Amino acid sequence: MKKLTVLMLIFLLSVTLVPVGAFAGSTTPEAPKDPAGSWFEGPPPTHVDPAKPALLFVHGLNSSAEVWTKNNNDMLQRARDAGYQTATINLYDANGTSQDMWENGKLLADKIKVISNHFGKKLIIIAHSKGGVDTQTALVYNGAAPYVQRVITLSSPHHGSQLADLAYSSWAGWLADIVGSQNPGTSTLQTSYMKYFRNKTDALSNATTIPFFTFAGDNWSGGTASYIMGGLYLSTFGKNDGVVIVDNAKLPGGRVVKVGSWDHAKVRTGSYVFSLILPYLQANTPALNQETEAFSAASSLTASAVQATYSEIDNSYFIRGGDYDGKASETLTVENGVQSIDLDWISDKRVSKLELTKPDGTTELLNVKAGRDEEIFAGAWHHSAVITNPQPGIYKLNAVIADRGAYLLIARYHAVQVPELKYNLNAVGPKLNMKSQDSSASVTQVTYQVQYYGDPQQGVTTASKGLTLQQKTVNPTGQIELSKADKPGIYSVTYEINGTTAAGYPYRRTAVQSIYIDADGNKYVD
Repeated sequence: MKKLTVLMLIFLLSVTLVPVGAFAGSTTPEAPKDPAGSWFEGPPPTHVDPAKPALLFVHGLNSSAEVWTKNNNDMLQRARDAGYQTATINLYDANGTSQDMWENGKLLADKIKVISNHFGKKLIIIAHSKGGVDTQTALVYNGAAPYVQRVITLSSPHHGSQLADLAYSSWAGWLADIVGSQNPGTSTLQTSYMKYFRNKTDALSNATTIPFFTFAGDNWSGGTASYIMGGLYLSTFGKNDGVVIVDNAKLPGGRVVKVGSWDHAKVRTGSYVFSLILPYLQANTPALNQETEAFSAASSLTASAVQATYSEIDNSYFIRGGDYDGKASETLTVENGVQSIDLDWISDKRVSKLELTKPDGTTELLNVKAGRDEEIFAGAWHHSAVITNPQPGIYKLNAVIADRGAYLLIARYHAVQVPELKYNLNAVGPKLNMKSQDSSASVTQVTYQVQYYGDPQQGVTTASKGLTLQQKTVNPTGQIELSKADKPGIYSVTYEINGTTAAGYPYRRTAVQSIYIDADGNKYVD
């Protein structure tokens, strides 16, 4: 886990978040007129060149075929102007419930054959976000490879997204019940499951039959609310586009064409990337150059390698969530040395005001910037604010929200006093043991809660809040034993870390970790 030292405060102070359209009432997106599996031929070019492949555009998580034309996206028009026949498709996400790569992959494979036969030629697939994972599943596991010439992925989470891990933390279940952020598509984008998927897929002989070329974005600061807040959260893991970090967009066995200054929406927009994609639509693709690198399949960790590595428990966040009835409150503990705190109050309805009560008893109305999420927490509202140079003490955050609903609070601390915890993941039979490494004496206790969400590989799912298996408090030098993690599936571990700085001030942090156990008992963790 990479730790960035650049202060992100400047972005929240300088960027205005604009709500994405008017919104009221239910957060459930309206189902499109065209069902999953529907595909649409784009306007043909003036002169059809039979030597040019047809282009199939595949959307991502919680999206639909319309993403390639709405919000002034000129991707299809630019493809047509370049002389290419085009098509778009609706996967299961288009009907409001995102499915995993296994279900989307089957559907996509069937339609790839139909679309290729319709045009009478092989296809080049251009896939955005999770659409790239769905596409690889269609090719490798569902027999679509003979109909495809090559694939270009745009910020696809080939190694998952830490935002998906966050969506399955113990605190996020309240909000997930309402906005549907815990679904098969998001579940399988957790970093642990995608590590399993990579280990399983990269070992297959047909995984590299079709060439893959990848693009990634590393600039989220000028995007929508979901990208700015997602970018802030992901910045402790590495450069990102607001949804996917750059390293996770690299595909083993594929070629990285370009990492550009795009957010997760710009990377799928024709005016930003089509001219860069165009050379890779030719019969003879460009040779490797300074902007293109091979990403070896050997870099994909095996299960045994994962078990021997250290996993850092990040010290930057305090996370809480729950339900509300007109109002909700949360308490923040601030230690010495905190430079600022970035707040992201995510709720199913827009907050009318967010107040902060300081340690001296005075109350301040926070300057909140709001915008609607389009990605992992699609339909929810982000409300961002910054607490600058806070004095040590106890702060109370009070939100006023119309009606009833649920929320998730993410507070990111920019601090220098709190140490980072590291744990070594070991396999002990069918169970997990985590032994602390380099734990600081300033950490007084760690409470962890383990939730089980079933095994996507077997089609087993559980309730949105997961099945709570155990909750336990230990001292930081003791052993954290996930004793009930004894069957295949995805486990979410939420850590509550309490401690005292050298100056004697208490602090509190929350960390989230995703773990997957396969049918053979192998453990995967990012």
